[in-house]
Amino acid sequence: MSDNSILSEEKINSICGSIPDIEKMENLRLEVKRRARIRTWYLVGGILLLAGIFMIFSKSADRGMIMTVGLIVLMVLSAIVHFAWVHPPLKKLRLLFNKNIITHYITSIMPGAKYAPEKYHPLSIYYESRLFMIDADRYSGANYVEGMFDKTKLSFSYMHTEYKQVTRTKKGTETTWHTIFKGIFMCADSNKNFAGTTLVLPDTAEKYLGGFGKWLQKQAGSPVGEMVYMENVKFEKEFVVYSTDPVEARYLITPKIQEQIHDMKTLLKNDVRLSFVNNHVFIAISRSDIFTLNTSLPFTDPKTLRYYMKDIIELLTLVHLLDLNIRIWGR
Repeated sequence: MSDNSILSEEKINSICGSIPDIEKMENLRLEVKRRARIRTWYLVGGILLLAGIFMIFSKSADRGMIMTVGLIVLMVLSAIVHFAWVHPPLKKLRLLFNKNIITHYITSIMPGAKYAPEKYHPLSIYYESRLFMIDADRYSGANYVEGMFDKTKLSFSYMHTEYKQVTRTKKGTETTWHTIFKGIFMCADSNKNFAGTTLVLPDTAEKYLGGFGKWLQKQAGSPVGEMVYMENVKFEKEFVVYSTDPVEARYLITPKIQEQIHDMKTLLKNDVRLSFVNNHVFIAISRSDIFTLNTSLPFTDPKTLRYYMKDIIELLTLVHLLDLNIRIWGR
């Protein structure tokens, strides 16, 4: 997605050029890299030492036990070094990264917005979206943002929901966890009033089975209301729409919005789901976490600072693509 969709080059340069304590963060990043590199050298040296011991005792009946004990000791020492020596400056760097870069970016683009790295959407909001029909047995998340972008109130965060499956085996019961959703979950005010519920879901059936897949979906029934056909052929190949009010669904998902949603999926290169519920638009994007620190990128490089802005630019561009800031219906 183009940065220019919501911010000018002048604005981007101004935001990136006013980050506090950038030299301090770069020095701390280099220290983290140095300590991690030394830890790796010690780990490699330990592995070579174990290999030498194994060769010396290659004919010993206890060589298996020697190797096992050696590996356990090496793993324990490596963990101690990491958490006692490498982790403290890394933790400090993450705190500075969240405060000086991510918070700075968010409040510069969304004045008055709140950013909470440890928080995420409550499960009640996730269920309200109706985007996922399976109940979550456990969930987690991070990087919660809430505020106003232009005229639209919105919130987004990383979320990971899972369901539990318990099976009986000869040894008793076995519990496995399966991902329902892992990605970015967004809730935004709609610029249109509506009473029904409309879902826009990935059309996996038509993607693999063509028109027959679409027919099968119709016969199988809908998670909400009934299947609604849209005008845009490209959109129809990628998405399936369900609604409790087909007329309202076409009012909400206009030909222009169909094009924009299709472009959204193409540009994000990820699975995208949307729902229109209770005068809100919910968006779920399957992807990894947002605002992730990469210690290999120098803070003094302007490309790095633009790289860290990419996540919020992409998410706010969705608001722009869906025309949520255009308040012509008097909400």
